[in-house]
This record gives sequence, C-alpha cells and structure tokens, in this order.
Amino acid sequence: MIKRCVKFSSGVAALAAGLLLSACAFDRDPAVLQDPLYKTGYSDGCSTGHTRVSGFKETIQRNSALYEAEENYRTGWGDGYASCGGQQGFDDRSVFNERRDNSSIRY
Repeated sequence: MIKRCVKFSSGVAALAAGLLLSACAFDRDPAVLQDPLYKTGYSDGCSTGHTRVSGFKETIQRNSALYEAEENYRTGWGDGYASCGGQQGFDDRSVFNERRDNSSIRY
C-alpha cells in the first residue's frame, strides 16, 4: 500500500513539474524562428549573455542598425540573451545600465 502511494505521488510530482516547465516555454511563429535575421539576432544575444560584463558596452554583441530596424533580429537577440545567461525579462535600459542597489552595504 505504501509503495503504491509513493509511486502515485512521484508520478503526480513529475507531471506537475512537466506542466510547470512547459509553461515557461514561449511560442514563436515557426516562420520567425527560421528567419535568418532571427537566427543572427539569437546568436548575437546568446553570445552577449555568455560574455557580457556589466558596465562594459564592448562586451555587448549587437548590430545596432539591425536591432533598430528589424523586429525579427530584435526578438531573436532578446530570446538569445535571456536563454544564454542574460537577465530574464531584459529591456534596453537594463542591458546597458545595470545599477545595483548598494544602500544596505555598510563600509
């Protein structure tokens, strides 16, 4: 009886975890995902997410002209940045201006 409850409980836990993780996935139009501009943006954003050093614009890999003009590049860049270690829910201000609240630090 106890073994059956444990099996059932672990099955329910695995199902719940799967449902929660699937909620984290985002749906993109397959045509967007195949767009070369999206792929280039994703690659640049991912590279930035891996190598970016706060406060140093030189570590941000992004084609400014494409970022301004092409929605698929911009979307790909954001997805790549978030997927590869950049902060979640990025926006333009946070990419360049990560200010830390150090008010609680006592010197």
